[in-house]
Amino acid sequence: MGELKVRQLDDRITAELKARAAGRGVSLEEEVRSTLAASVAMRREAILRRAAAIRAAAGNKPGAPRLDSARLIRKERDAWG
Repeated sequence: MGELKVRQLDDRITAELKARAAGRGVSLEEEVRSTLAASVAMRREAILRRAAAIRAAAGNKPGAPRLDSARLIRKERDAWG
């Protein structure tokens, strides 16, 4: 398992995370882990939804213009930073 230390975290964020942890009855560390995991999962789900939309838009119709998937992937990746 990896470890990380976050420096210069705004006091308001720390306070909010502590309050959420207390409200859920978990440690601050567990709250931070679950918050980070949820953030990563949401981004992954958004990418998968977008990919499904692109596949649906492309269709498998004969004679339909072929999409340059590498170009589309780069564009989506760049949009997400």
